[in-house]
Parts: sequence; C-alpha cells; structure tokens
Amino acid sequence: MKQVDFNQLLGFQFDSQQFLDNNCRHVFGARSATNQGNFAFSGHRDIVAATAVRRTWCDFIQADSQQLVVGGQSHTAHIAIVDSQHASRGALAPTTVIPDCDGLITLTPGLPLYVAVADCSAVLLSAPGIVGVVHGGWRGLQANILPVAVAHFAEFGASAETISAGVAPCIQAASYEVGPEVAIDCPAVAKYRGEGDRWHVDIGMWAKQQLLDSGLTECHIEVSGMDSRSDPRVFSHRREGTPSGRNGLLAVLGD
Repeated sequence: MKQVDFNQLLGFQFDSQQFLDNNCRHVFGARSATNQGNFAFSGHRDIVAATAVRRTWCDFIQADSQQLVVGGQSHTAHIAIVDSQHASRGALAPTTVIPDCDGLITLTPGLPLYVAVADCSAVLLSAPGIVGVVHGGWRGLQANILPVAVAHFAEFGASAETISAGVAPCIQAASYEVGPEVAIDCPAVAKYRGEGDRWHVDIGMWAKQQLLDSGLTECHIEVSGMDSRSDPRVFSHRREGTPSGRNGLLAVLGD
C-alpha cells in the first residue's frame, strides 16, 4: 500500500490500477504521530473528533461525510446492500448505524461506505459499477463472510474474475497467538503451530485465501503486508487494549 497524508493525518491506499479502472475511490485512514485519526464513535470516544477525521478522509476521496453509511459490526457474515435510502446511517451518531452488519455493498455512485478495524481485516471489493467494504475478523472469516460478499457481487452480474480486492493492514501470524477454536477453520497457508494447543494465525492471508477460493484472480488481490499489532502507524486492539482507536476503510463509487 502507498502512504498518503492529508491535513496531518496518515492514510494508505491500495496500489492496484484495477480500483481506478473500476471507478472506486478509497482510503484506509490510520493514525498520526500525535495519535489522531481515530474513526470510532463507540467506547465513550470523542465523537466530535471522530466526525472530523471521517470528514477529512471523505474529502480526500471526494465524498460527503454526512452521507456516510456505517454498519453496526457484530463479527458475523451479515452484509447489507445499500443505496441512497441508507445515506447517513451511522454518519453522525452511533445509534443510527445499520445493525448487525459486517459488510456493505452498493451500486450507487457517490454513496460512501465505511468499515472499522483495529486488528481485523478490512477488505475492499470492487468491480465495474459496484463497490463493497467488509469487516473480516476471525469470526467473520469462520462464517465465510468474503464468499458471501462475492456471491452478492455475482447477483449483480460481477463474476469473480472481474472483482478486485484489497486487504488492509491487519494482524499477522507472529503477533496473533490463538487457541484451536480460532485456528480450526483457518486455512493451512495462514497458520502455524505454537506451543501446546496454541496457533499463530495471519488474518490477512486467511482473507486472501478465502478470496482465492471464491474465484478471484490472484493478480487482482492486494494484501497490505502491514502487521497492525507491531506497526505503530495503525491502531491495534491487541497492542493497546480497550482504549484503542479504530482505523477506517472508506470507499465510494465514482459517477
């Protein structure tokens, strides 16, 4: 991913030309050297400051932050298909999010989508005329949220071969020791054994393998390669605990 700066905040963008070809504008907003950049409304955080962060990065992708669509994430495989009637859901208050929703897909140009993470994968999906953002933690990946998202794209005429995907910074295997209940459904390419019954799991590689298994072409999948726990440029729940902020993936379909 390439690093971008805007109004002293730090963000990242996927390098793939495919996203530009699909008329998808996006940014993964992270943190600044002064610990700004927190997108989150939850956890008694500063809503005024978070609203300003969202507005800054929406301006960067030429989208209206007051139209932002936000899902109330619950670590499921539930995905909402949204359009103009959903505009502003969760944009200004946490009480107005689309409930129980870990993925958003739209065919509506100009409607910005947002997904929050702080170690889980945030996955950008795009094809001509359609864009989606997905929250892929281990529970969501166990529930096959990315195949569900790809199936929704197919419902709107986008074959897997036409979909481009980007996996934003998330926790990698060296930083993520888990129990067998997490590792059991993780593909072999994304895990290795620790001591006893412990495993190390790479969330980004798990997401990539799920996309490959769903039929996406490897050259259309970009994985950031950044480890959220060890890289101070991004927020990490594993590193910082409950007070941790949230990184945000924003995407909008161009006109």
